[in-house]
Amino acid sequence: MTGTMQQVVLRAHARGNPRAEDFALETVPVPRLAEGGVLLRTLWLSLDPLIRFAIDAVRLTGRAHVDVGDVLYGGTVSQVVESRHPGFNAGEFVEGRTGWREYAAVMPAEVPLRKLDPAVAPLSTALGALGMPGQTAHACMIGIGRVQAGETVVISAAAGAVGSLAGQIGKLLGARVIGIAGGSAKCAAVEALGFDACVDYRAADFRERLAAACRDGVHVYVDNVGGEVMLAVLPHLKYGARMPVCGFISYYGIGLEGPGPDRLPGFMRSIMSKGLEIRGFGGAMVGGQRALDELGAWVRSGRLRCPETIVHGLAAAPAAFASIFGANAHIGKLLVKVAEA
Repeated sequence: MTGTMQQVVLRAHARGNPRAEDFALETVPVPRLAEGGVLLRTLWLSLDPLIRFAIDAVRLTGRAHVDVGDVLYGGTVSQVVESRHPGFNAGEFVEGRTGWREYAAVMPAEVPLRKLDPAVAPLSTALGALGMPGQTAHACMIGIGRVQAGETVVISAAAGAVGSLAGQIGKLLGARVIGIAGGSAKCAAVEALGFDACVDYRAADFRERLAAACRDGVHVYVDNVGGEVMLAVLPHLKYGARMPVCGFISYYGIGLEGPGPDRLPGFMRSIMSKGLEIRGFGGAMVGGQRALDELGAWVRSGRLRCPETIVHGLAAAPAAFASIFGANAHIGKLLVKVAEA
């Protein structure tokens, strides 16, 4: 295939929160296909907050690092345009980390690709409920949280891709689920998904509202935020509470040392005195096929809804990604619709 395509590269390493100006849209030739490879046309692009780790000037955490001039990495749903690999045929749909570009030529031996069946669920769900966010939510509730019927679960960033799914899974398990989100509109959207309540962390009386919602204590706290929100939840955790930590977005742009005061002593005291079980894990398909099968069954039956916020066109990706780290109205998974199938 010949012609040109667009791709997004890193123009400057982020300092603090990313800005749209840190990225650049380029027009380049469509990549050539090598023997054993597949040429993919990007349909959907996932904008994941964890990409923030990869665009620091110095690698701090995580395996991925993007240098200035490199194409941004990220999960995509694509359609096979041409194949020189026996395992893939033109017209098939796949999910993989092929980056912020309209076309990608990849070697399946180096870039794992998961085949998708559009008859099973909408293709976009492979980047949300039936992808890494769904698996993360499943692990938070079942693998790590071990949520039981009658327990109270609190979820920060409850309107986000992971939080919105985790809360619904908690309700399927019979728990009482309290969300935390920013703004009345987001809280209303969270409650519409079936959460028992949602507390607005921007409200002047946030701590009082949280205390009222958690008056009997909290068995599981799913932390996507860290910072002041985590500190507000901490006093309400019951002895032996489980705390899956799959994000700390309030600290993503800070580095390894943030501003004072040093609250680590109080946190350590709470871990010990409350017997807390804290486990962190990054974005990965942690539950494997078993989790995907269970999530898929819930989606097909209508018991698990898949909220999405969609922006259109690759050129919109930088600004949409930057907006994650400020006030935004995103509900559920944030996606870029790059092209039609």
